[in-house]
Amino acid sequence: MISPRLAGFLRQNWLLVSVTVAVVIAVGWFGVQFLLDFLYFNDPRNVDVALKGWMTPRYIVLTYDLPRPFVRDLLELSAEGQGGIRLAIIAENLGLTFDELTTRVREAAAQYRAENP
Repeated sequence: MISPRLAGFLRQNWLLVSVTVAVVIAVGWFGVQFLLDFLYFNDPRNVDVALKGWMTPRYIVLTYDLPRPFVRDLLELSAEGQGGIRLAIIAENLGLTFDELTTRVREAAAQYRAENP
């Protein structure tokens, strides 16, 4: 059971306690997401994967370990804000299948890695 002293503190400082709890939950959430992304994208099984329609250019940046401007130029994206567009739409705009898009990305990644060891 909560002591009367603690109950009085919580009653008097409910806003501070609420904000603290919310911050702890947010930090925990983002920390877990960061850890899961780190583990996933550093697993060798998830490197240079075949592209799917639900993926975005960010996924290419992370799995192929390429810089964003390079991927933006490779996919012929005009603006910085187009990074969230799905690859299905990008492939359609480029007139490519996913196999052709995957081949294009893999070849460009190999060339980039050869030029920038």
